[in-house]
This record gives sequence, structure tokens and C-alpha cells, in this order.
Amino acid sequence: SSLPRLPPVSEFWYRKLLEVGDSELGITRELLHCYETIIRPVLIDSDTSANGVVKVIQNYELLLAYFVRNATEDDANSTATSCDMDGVIKSLDKMQVRSINNKNIEERDELLQIGQIIHCISQDMSNWMSKTIPTNDANATKKIKYKVFPYLLRLLGHSVILLSSSFDTTDLKDKNNLTAFKEVLSISTVVSVPFVGDGKRKNGNFGIGTLIMDWILKDDKNCNPMSLAAALKCCSPSPYSVMDDSDLMSLSSFMQRTIIDWSVRSASFTAPWSDGVSCMAAIGVLRQIYAASVILSPSPYYDGKVHNSTEVLPLLQSICRNIGVQVLTSTARAFFYARLSYPSTSSSNVRDVASKSMGPGPYIPLVRRIGDEKRQPESQTSDADTSDLTKEHNRFRVAAVTLIVCSVLSQHSGFKECHSTVSDAIPVALTLLDDVQSYHQGLGAAIVLSAIESLSTFGPDARTPSFITQFNPFLTSAFETAIKHCGREEAPLITTICLAQSKYIQYLSTLSQHPDCIVQPATVHSLARKATVDMMHRVINQTQLGGRDGNDERIAGMLVAGINPLLALLANLPDAASIEIARVGLSALLPLIGWRGGSLESHAIHISSMACLLSLMNGAYPIMTKHGGKILTEVMLLLDRSDKDSAYLSETNSDFPSGSDNHTAVNVTVKVALYCGAITLIVCGESADAVIQHIKSTNRQKPIDRCQEVCDLSNKIRP
Repeated sequence: SSLPRLPPVSEFWYRKLLEVGDSELGITRELLHCYETIIRPVLIDSDTSANGVVKVIQNYELLLAYFVRNATEDDANSTATSCDMDGVIKSLDKMQVRSINNKNIEERDELLQIGQIIHCISQDMSNWMSKTIPTNDANATKKIKYKVFPYLLRLLGHSVILLSSSFDTTDLKDKNNLTAFKEVLSISTVVSVPFVGDGKRKNGNFGIGTLIMDWILKDDKNCNPMSLAAALKCCSPSPYSVMDDSDLMSLSSFMQRTIIDWSVRSASFTAPWSDGVSCMAAIGVLRQIYAASVILSPSPYYDGKVHNSTEVLPLLQSICRNIGVQVLTSTARAFFYARLSYPSTSSSNVRDVASKSMGPGPYIPLVRRIGDEKRQPESQTSDADTSDLTKEHNRFRVAAVTLIVCSVLSQHSGFKECHSTVSDAIPVALTLLDDVQSYHQGLGAAIVLSAIESLSTFGPDARTPSFITQFNPFLTSAFETAIKHCGREEAPLITTICLAQSKYIQYLSTLSQHPDCIVQPATVHSLARKATVDMMHRVINQTQLGGRDGNDERIAGMLVAGINPLLALLANLPDAASIEIARVGLSALLPLIGWRGGSLESHAIHISSMACLLSLMNGAYPIMTKHGGKILTEVMLLLDRSDKDSAYLSETNSDFPSGSDNHTAVNVTVKVALYCGAITLIVCGESADAVIQHIKSTNRQKPIDRCQEVCDLSNKIRP
């Protein structure tokens, strides 16, 4: 795209700089070095007005953009002769450049110097976000502050272009230069990602649903893993053992839709620092990073489709493949904990690295742990404005590490690379799970889920990851605490945490069969029972509140994502592993089967609770003979209500046409209830059969017909 015309002041200095040297590339590099010595002090100067800072950055970036464009248009084979500007005297209203004797550019490492500039820009983005601008209008403060970011991002892009011009194939043989080049590209990637989000909203916002459904669980294209169809396939025994897809309408929109609504506000991460301008600038930086990183690939290939794509995920994955998983994830982790330094080997002392890297910005801890708000004295509580700015600054880092880790783990690489990424990701996930903000807990759970999904692709024969030994007790405790504190939040957050916990326990169950795994099968089974009971207690509490305020969606999400998979896991174990939790399970599930209402959400609760009940009866069959009466009573009552719902829908066909989700919901509920009743007859025996005999004695034809269907199906299933 064409550059805007230079304002008179910038045009004057553009011509002045052309006079001091005969190489535009050399002038461009020296002009970039002026950022650290001239522009940066203006940015961090507390006495400079915010509008003044914006003007300085704007004119400097535009001037540099002209030189970068001209330098890149030069012959690639020409040898650039550097020009050194020793004196650049700064003033807010004028700048003066005076030429002195040139210094030999070979005496310094151009690669490291440009890398240091990029590192400074990344620091300034974080520090500027936490800067307090004295004004009575908070909205005006933010608008002024956020104007700086597009210019800083463009400066970052110009720096990446100049960085790639200082690195060629001969540097690939130099380990230090290669490492420094990768680290600089990683830093640029990490600070750009929070401005693009998931790439779907033209700003830095992203949804936790996008991370889970499109990035993490994207491989199962035949069945939505968060749907009722997936829940029925997961339970043990499954209705699909005697019914096909057409019977259960598995491909219908009702059965395939996600059990929760990811579009609610609580499931979206808002990035107020990013708008359409910042987003496009950040995407431009990521494209330049990809182009610069192609040289690092074992088989260099420039994919124009990736470079021109506006989708964030393939762009990040391509960058990751070229730069390397370990470098990118370790950079993201260091950025999250405010310990980012360049080059990383410059200091082995963590405290020294932190003090050098962060400057005046906030330092860790980035999140407030659960319980900290009770221990913090009132005298240490900052005013509202400062607290909000600090929170915003921390969210910037949270967004960066979440998007980087989830995008890296969503692509299938070797076990060594995956293990390295997970080792960096799990500590971050634990920090977020232990936060008081429910959304941070959801993001921490999403990171764990991404790690487990990636590790699961290597099968049971892969060696045990080291994080199991190091963090297993902390992960189980973090999940337990997060579920307790997130029970009354919006459905997507509690569902995400439950999903991550169930996936983690299932992964542990697979690993426990490996002889080298430190976690024994009995420990995993005990952990599965405890996690299931904890979630059931949350469901019981939610059931008492009724279906208001989206409560039915929260219950269905916990059943499908958390309780159902763990009950199915226990049902497939020998020795009736669910006996200990049978009474708690029945007290949680039977009221849900009796949940009244004809909405789609109510039918979703009916179907998902019966799926859980099937696994519970299978896993606790020795004691189910005592509970057959109440179980089958609830199932038959549900069948009776469903028949009445079906009759109502038929009478109001104009409002609910045949084939609509409402008709599908009622029909599937009936099919699953018939199967659940048949299994109850088989498992519970005489206590369940007594209910059938009682109904037959009432002389009500429709219930009697349903009893006969249940008996016929049980005879068909019975071995």
C-alpha cells in the first residue's frame, strides 16, 4: 500500500538524512537505532503529554517507513555502505543531525542491535499500557494511549524487515547468531499476537469457544465433541449399540449443536488496546515475521497463501514450525512472568534479568490468587484507575501466552517438541487456574486441554511426560478449587474447566497402564471418583436454583463435558468402580431426569442426565437392584411428559413444523428414555419390574404401550 505524504517537518529531515550518506539501507539502520536513544525517552517521560508522544511516534514511524521502502527496493546484491549518525539532538519541535567521522559498522553486531531495538519496543508496549495519564476523562485517557500502538507495531514490522536484511544463510552456521535471530522473531510474535486475537473479530478480542472448538478439538469433523450426540456415544452402555444414527437423529442440528453458547460475553476476551487499525498492523508484522523465518526452515518454502491469509492460526503455526517450538513457547512463558530478556543468555541471574528487562512497568505476580484478596491489607490497595491499568497490562500478557500456546499445541509435531511446549505451558496454566477471575481460570483450563489433546495423539506407548511427575498434585488441586469457585459463573467457563479436568483424568488413566508411569491405576480411579463427586455436588447446588439465568445450560455443560466422560471411564473398569459414588450420583441425576420444561435446554438436560445414568448403573450394578424402582419411575414419567410434549407440538404445527429442533428434541428424548428404561430392567431386576407391573395395572393405554416397548427392547438387549 502507498505511504501517506510526509508532513513538512518529516520531509525536511528525510532530505537531510539522504545528504549524510550514500546508502539508504545504512541510513535506515542508523535511523532505527535512534529509537532507543531519542524516541524511547519521550515515550517513557512522565512530563511529556500523551498527544505529544503520539505525534513524535507518528512522524518517526512515517519517516522510517519511507527509508525502509526505499532500502528494500534497492538491488538485493548490492553492498550497503553504512553511514553513522553520532549526533542526533532531540527537541519536541525540531531535530538536528550532524555528520561526523564514520565508524566501522563491522565493529558491532548489527543483528544484536536490531534485536535489542525490537526488545525495547516490546517492553514499551507493555509499559505504555500501564502508564497513568493524568486526566479526569478515563475514556479520553485510553483513546490517547491506544493511538500509540499502531505506530509501535509498524516500527516492529520495519525492524523485522531490517533484521532479515542482516541475516543470511551464512549466519545459519553460527549458533549464537541463529539463536539470537530466533529469539528476536519470537519476541516480535509474542507482542503482536494480543492485537489480532483469534483473527475473526478484526481486533484483539478472542473467544474461548474459538480456542476450544476451532483450535483444540478441531480434528473430529464427524461429530461435535461438545454435543449431545457425542455424549450418547461416550456413555457405557451406549444407545448406539442397538440404535443407528437415523434413530437418534445424530446428524440433526439439535444433536450436533454445541451444548453451550460460546457467544456470551463471559466467554469472550476483550482487548481494549486493539482496534481495526492495530489488528491490521499486527497481522502485517506476523506476515513479515513469517517471511523472515522461512530461511530457518529445513526445507525453505515461501507459502504465499499463508503470508496473505488473514487467519491467525495457520500463520502462527507456520511461524512456529520455522522458528521452533521450544524457542517460541519459552519466550511466551518469560513474557507472561515478566522475565523476558534479550539475548536470553545475557544473564543467568533471574532477578538481574527481570530488572533489566522490564524497566518501569509492573512486575509479577500477574494474577491475584484465590484467597489473596482476604490477606491483602487495605493500605496496600491502589486506587481504581491504577488497578484497572495494571489489570489491563496483565491481561495483555495473558492473551499473548494463551494464543501462542494453544496455536502451537494445536499442530501435531514430534513428542520431543510437544513435551517441551507442555513443560512451559503447564506452569502458566496453573497460575491462571489459581486466579480469582473466572475467565482466567477458563483460559488456564483451555491451555491444559490443549496440552492433553496434543499429547494424546502419541498413543499409550509414548513415554510419560515429566509434568505428570512434577505437577500432578497441583493440577488436581487447581481443578478442584476452580470448579468450586466457578460454579455460579456463565456456562462456558465452568464447562471448560470440567472438560479439561475430565480429559486430564482420561489421559492419566491411559498413562497409568504404562510401566514407567509414577501414577498408579488405583490412584487414577480414586481421582476420577472424587472429581465426579465434586462436579455432582455442583450440579446438585445448581439444580436447587432451577432453570433461571441460564442455569440449565450450566448443568448440561457440566454433565456432557465433565461427569459423563468420567462415569463412562469408571463403568469400563472392573470390579464396579462406581459403587462408592452411586448414591451421590442418583441424588444428582434423578432430579434432572424429572426436570420440568419443554425447551431445548430442558431436553438437553434430560438426554445428558440419562447418558450419565446409563454409565452409573453399569459401573455400580451390584447395588442398583435396590434403586430400580425410583430410577424407572423417573424414566417412565419422563416418557409420559415427552408424549404430551409431542402431542402439543403436533397441535401447533404452524409454530413448530415437523423436522424442527423441538420435534427432534422430543423424539430423541423418547428414544433415549426407552433405552434407559430397558437397561434399568436388565440391571435392577425385580425392583424395576415392579414399576412396569404397576403401570400395566392402571389401564392407561399410552403408558402401557411404552412399558411394552421398554420390555421388548430389554429382551433385545439382554444377552
